[in-house]
Amino acid sequence: MINLNQHFSYQDIVMYLQMLADQFPEFTIYRSIGISHDEREIPMMRIGFGMETLICTAGIHGKENINPPVFLKMIEDYCMAYHAHRLIEGIDVHTLLNQYSICFIPLLNPDGYEIAMYGFDAIHNQLLRRMCRRSKIHSKDWKYNAKGVDINRNFPSRSYIQQQLSEYPASEPETKALIGVFRDYETLAYLDFHSSGNVIYYYRQAMPYTYNIHCRHLASALTRISGFALGKKEEEFMSSLNGGNSVHFYSESTGRPAITVETVKDDASYPLSIAYQSDTYRQIHRMPLALLRDLRPMGCYAILPALRNKSFPH
Repeated sequence: MINLNQHFSYQDIVMYLQMLADQFPEFTIYRSIGISHDEREIPMMRIGFGMETLICTAGIHGKENINPPVFLKMIEDYCMAYHAHRLIEGIDVHTLLNQYSICFIPLLNPDGYEIAMYGFDAIHNQLLRRMCRRSKIHSKDWKYNAKGVDINRNFPSRSYIQQQLSEYPASEPETKALIGVFRDYETLAYLDFHSSGNVIYYYRQAMPYTYNIHCRHLASALTRISGFALGKKEEEFMSSLNGGNSVHFYSESTGRPAITVETVKDDASYPLSIAYQSDTYRQIHRMPLALLRDLRPMGCYAILPALRNKSFPH
């Protein structure tokens, strides 16, 4: 039984995922989708039997430590509900996950998460540890990976802007890992969870009007079950340095809905208190199920080259 309102290390997260996969092997798959700079595996749990898949990510920014444990609890509850043919607040989990699957990636940036939780000594590689310390950024405010790259500015998209000399589009192993998931599965949509403001963003400037109208409809439904605000489209392009996000890449390369969910109130200070875990769980735990239930067929509006024909340097 996963209990919230406690600290979860990277090892705790991996251990619980493996335990859930062992407990429910009939309808779950646990696997590593990549390895970080500091040689931590990036874990993923797939639940369900459907070929069409919803991708959910958390922990792209290291200091956003609330959503990864909440994902663990969501995965456990979904597994138990599926196994027992039990509804989750009126949603038939068993029927839904026979038709679709959900890929949960609770911690895309394990190195950054460990730095924010335990300081720079959590990095085993001495060179990487020295590089991080030289940045003059306090570990509790660390949102980057172990190489000091903001993963959520590293995805190849129309809005990508290079932020440091050692970086190029999809230069990071974490970025490549998520792109690989987008490529390997027949995806329906993408939910990316962050922690800044209790707001849901749907608007993608590079995408056509009809795409954004469809995403606004889906995002509005999620605001009603969470109590979060609906983000304004102007907020996506307020700064030219905010591009290269995972949602930009996914929307432009697949033409499918990509929605950003920001949990935790905007004025919360870092490190985020574990007291936010229970409230965040209550607010978001139905979101993936509700999105699958509410999805309707839509045209494909892909802009970038097809993923299956695209390779990235290793």
